[in-house]
Amino acid sequence: MTNEGEKVRLPWGKDDSLVFSFPEGWKLRAVLQPESPSKLPKLDDEVDRAMKNPIGSPPLHEFARRGRTACVLIDDRTRPTPVRAVLPRVIQELNQAGVPDKDMVILITLGTHRDMTEEEIAERAGPEIVKRIRTVNHHYLDKDEIVFVGKSPTHGVPVTINKQVVESDTIVSVGCIESHEQAGVGGGFKNFMPGVAGPEPIHFTHTAKFQKPERISSSGMPKERCRFRQAVDECGALLGPKVFIVNTVLDPIRTVAVVAGDPVKAHEEGRKIFERMAAVQLDEPASVVIADAHPLDIDLRTSMKACFNASAALEPGGLLITVSKVPESLGDLRLPESLPSITKWIIRNIPQKLLEPLATRINTSPDQAAGSVSLMKILKTAEAWLYLTSMTSGVSALQAMGIEFFTDMTALLERAHKIKPRADVVILPKAGASFIAWD
Repeated sequence: MTNEGEKVRLPWGKDDSLVFSFPEGWKLRAVLQPESPSKLPKLDDEVDRAMKNPIGSPPLHEFARRGRTACVLIDDRTRPTPVRAVLPRVIQELNQAGVPDKDMVILITLGTHRDMTEEEIAERAGPEIVKRIRTVNHHYLDKDEIVFVGKSPTHGVPVTINKQVVESDTIVSVGCIESHEQAGVGGGFKNFMPGVAGPEPIHFTHTAKFQKPERISSSGMPKERCRFRQAVDECGALLGPKVFIVNTVLDPIRTVAVVAGDPVKAHEEGRKIFERMAAVQLDEPASVVIADAHPLDIDLRTSMKACFNASAALEPGGLLITVSKVPESLGDLRLPESLPSITKWIIRNIPQKLLEPLATRINTSPDQAAGSVSLMKILKTAEAWLYLTSMTSGVSALQAMGIEFFTDMTALLERAHKIKPRADVVILPKAGASFIAWD
């Protein structure tokens, strides 16, 4: 992003730029840009290095000699993990350990997301791998797929997990370490909970009452303060010492590093790399925050991560403007067809503790209910606007909540100037991939 006099230039989609001028009376205070490495490793070489030098664990070809069966977890299409580049090495080492293809299963860690199609699975895992090894979607509501494994020791989370995971001798989890608004960062045991969990731990943990968030987004939140990450790790630990992870550290879609080995120790090293890169410093909140969802701007659901992360930079009564190209419209976002016109008033005037049951009633999935609660927190004290290339259908519920949508940047800025004739502005060019550093 560049600021040339009054001109602001933001990345827009894959190759374009969004250029506009500040209204009179607006002053750019800061551009909070995450650090990007000057040179990226070659992915195949980095995978090889990580697999040869696992953290807190023997190499996978030795680790997997514990038994004859293996379950390989891969995250779904909503994550930018380069699964197709990592899987061949994982399968090779499992074969080397004596686990034949017929005794492996690849399980897609959907959590509450929709099934991936056969075409999407082949594209993500690789057609040759899918031909060799049975690859299936996880279904969190299918009681025949889920077994109870115990309760987490600290928070008493009832843990149910896909039985194919529980019954396998070795589990390899392929995922990514990226910004996450509830778990602090992705990766580690997160492929297990909520990835291959049943409804019990998902519903138990996907609430503000459980998480007790200090901010609207917990992205980058230290583990000792993040109840959701604590629950994730304790749920995964109930499976015992048979888990090996391969996590790519992302920037936010390019691989910066790969860590492999113990699901806690290796993840912690990857987290350190991510935090050095993604944490941005801000002394005081601003009256106007402009959050660019790029490059996590494929759809509206993914773009909301930018909105939530950027809210930490906004003062009460401020204006949050999120810009996103959203070529795939809503994505997996499932919204009610409509909400009463009084919804905005309710959000502004009803105590926050009463809004969470409302969010649960209007959302069909726990993760989106949690997202609605986060959105309500923003709308309770601030204005939230979205600029898109073209109007996305099916957003009447969001409009009823108080979000305003624009497809004309000039019109947006004219309107913004009327409510904020003078403003100090903070810009986050990669808001979905960065977070305001924690104290």
